[in-house]
Amino acid sequence: MYRGFDDDTPPATNSHAAEAMPTAEQAPWRPSFTGLLRQLAAHRPDSPPIGHASRPQDEQFRIGQLASLTFAPREIAQLQHVQGKLKIQLFGLGMLGPNGALPLHFTEIVRERTEAHRDSTTADFLDLFHHRALTQFYQAWAHSQSTAGLDRPDAEVFSRYVGWLGGCDTDEIAGSPLPPHARLAASAHHVRESRCPDGIAATLAHFFGVPVRLEEFVLHWIAVDPDELSQLGHPGASSMMGQGAMLGAMVPDRQHKFRLVIGPLSLQQYLNFTPNGRDLPVLIEWVRSFVGYEFVWEVELQVMPDAAPPAVLGSSEHLGWSTWLGEPDPSRAITGMVFEPEQYATH
Repeated sequence: MYRGFDDDTPPATNSHAAEAMPTAEQAPWRPSFTGLLRQLAAHRPDSPPIGHASRPQDEQFRIGQLASLTFAPREIAQLQHVQGKLKIQLFGLGMLGPNGALPLHFTEIVRERTEAHRDSTTADFLDLFHHRALTQFYQAWAHSQSTAGLDRPDAEVFSRYVGWLGGCDTDEIAGSPLPPHARLAASAHHVRESRCPDGIAATLAHFFGVPVRLEEFVLHWIAVDPDELSQLGHPGASSMMGQGAMLGAMVPDRQHKFRLVIGPLSLQQYLNFTPNGRDLPVLIEWVRSFVGYEFVWEVELQVMPDAAPPAVLGSSEHLGWSTWLGEPDPSRAITGMVFEPEQYATH
């Protein structure tokens, strides 16, 4: 299988594209039409996108149709360099041939003048329209393909379509710790008004490659505003028994907090999620993308029993971070750390 010009595979680098072009000229039956144009567009990122050039000299190729009375055995008839430009001639998709829009005798006239009299004037005139129509055809195809748009980041539009569906602007999320395409991949969860706990856990587990479980209705204490504290001798709703009077400066709540249980993890995976770990900013951004700042949440990191190093004098592990006392239970994961990541957020 010829991988260099597939429609749905990443294009080769510039050097590989230059090496593959002579092969395509010698074997034009291998590449597809859209795959070849995609390769050309990725090979010359400094040139205008295909179908957007203002002048013919700004384009690196010309598209035409080979006058033939046979049904198209393949898409590309031949490739050749003419005056420094790649000339792409197709069997079909044009006005000539048995499947073309023009009557068949026009194909006979063009073919006879080109092959018998070496006069390509009529064919060149028709190719003016072929080139314009087929570049627009490729442009319409590329706009609907997520992989083709990634060849030229300045002309990529598919991510915007998905971003608009999920309610986010690709320009705003470009500088986030969370990779933009990872966020866009979770748009199916973001478009729902209610945030499904299983959806959050499944998304995090898929992205980080670790087990994730979400526990709802976790108990936490909410501090009462000083103006609303019940004080003797101070009139107001907070001092009226049975209405606003409360004992203490904090009240328990189970409606606005949840816990993410991550693990069991290896030691390195555990350290990546600690307050100084590399994955914590990404985790914070993931949770914010789902629930915003509406809920309080915490993380419980669990470590595999055989991955927890004991506290030993002279070891390189940090006391209170990556060392444990006692013998672990082989049948149970070890709880390494429980904390609120938002307290360590730097953005």
